[in-house]
Amino acid sequence: MSYLTRARTVPLSLLPDCPLQWPDKYQSDILDYALDPALWLKDGGDTLTTMSVIIPPESGLVLLWWSLINGKAALALAGGNPGATLINVTLTTNAGRRYVAVVTLTIQADTPLIPAPTPPLLPGGYCIPPTSLSDQSAILTLPNGAPLTM
Repeated sequence: MSYLTRARTVPLSLLPDCPLQWPDKYQSDILDYALDPALWLKDGGDTLTTMSVIIPPESGLVLLWWSLINGKAALALAGGNPGATLINVTLTTNAGRRYVAVVTLTIQADTPLIPAPTPPLLPGGYCIPPTSLSDQSAILTLPNGAPLTM
């Protein structure tokens, strides 16, 4: 099962000056976006191990979850103030490589505006990505409190 749409998945550039941009979203949209490191990691036998996301507070975007899914760095966003926003996504690999992607996302105004939901969090501030494992009554977690994912 794939949890991501190819329409909002952008391949990482091998050129440092090549701008990255996700398709626009409306303020009321709740959408997943992803970065595909396949070209960056091609022939290296390396895989993504962690990701972090920095969104400027003035953007008004709500980060609902972020996770590595099917080898891609994925996140879900809601809300946002109209205009272009730069989102920083830092990726690290098993071999210690690091890639800092700066992705532009343009938010379009819409009416009526539906407020962004508050993301559910586990103790410790961990998000709950769609690949979290559950026993039907609770999210399964690792010893550090992070969700156990597929």
